Amino acid sequence: MTSLSLLIKNEPDLTAGALRFARAIDPGNTRVDCVFFFGKGVQHATGDNRNFWSSWSREVGARLILCSASAETYELIADDDFYVGGLGELVEAGMTSDKVVSFG
Repeated sequence: MTSLSLLIKNEPDLTAGALRFARAIDPGNTRVDCVFFFGKGVQHATGDNRNFWSSWSREVGARLILCSASAETYELIADDDFYVGGLGELVEAGMTSDKVVSFG
């Protein structure tokens, strides 16, 4: 089984491919460790995309992590679905996942 993590660096309008990619993942063949939202990517934790990521993460078992500096910039806080973490979380994802797929 392949493991991967996702890095999303731009707002939802510019990273629609990330949503399509996530929908195409087969949890039977691929384990998703985490999705790290960086910069404007933290905007995925708001609006309609929030519901998608929340339900998707429960289905595949992925952690949803908002970059702490970016979350502060956009005044977002942690909740039951989205965690706030530092760049160390991204480094850890790169070390523990087979691949990190970047969008934006």
